[in-house]
Amino acid sequence: MRLFLKVCGLFCIFAASCMLGFEMDHRLKRRWLFFQEVTESLQLLEKEMAWLRTPLPEALRSAAAHGTTAFSSMLISCAGQVAARDRRSFDEIWRECAAKEIPAGFLQEEEYQALLDVEGALCGADLVLQRTQLQKQQQRFGDLTERAKEEWQQKGTLCRRLSAAVGASLVIILL
Repeated sequence: MRLFLKVCGLFCIFAASCMLGFEMDHRLKRRWLFFQEVTESLQLLEKEMAWLRTPLPEALRSAAAHGTTAFSSMLISCAGQVAARDRRSFDEIWRECAAKEIPAGFLQEEEYQALLDVEGALCGADLVLQRTQLQKQQQRFGDLTERAKEEWQQKGTLCRRLSAAVGASLVIILL
């Protein structure tokens, strides 16, 4: 009975260690998917707003319909508040929605600032300037997407392997 409990405990230690590695890998992958969705949404918003001249709330809802990350929730929340036509500026609404929908610590400061800067591209009065700003933001988030993908591929594998190795070494030490 004592040996059985010891083996169960060792198994739990190993499993917990491996799960930590997989959680870290999953977090890195979510960041990559988030940036990928932002880039795709910006492309869709450019098409909707610059070419089809869709009103902002409808364009935001349309872009959010294709996503699955926190950015989609942010777009839906923002579209609802813009459509409500309260007396706040779009900048205030965008910042509030970003603070509410994007989990704290999910993005680095530079990445969060890039997300806040999208607001300037969305509410431009000049059509040519708006397209140019949207394209710049697409490029910016495209670069962030590539960087996050590389980070996920490198660090994610390393986290999984390292956590399994730590778990195995703990099991050996406790034997």
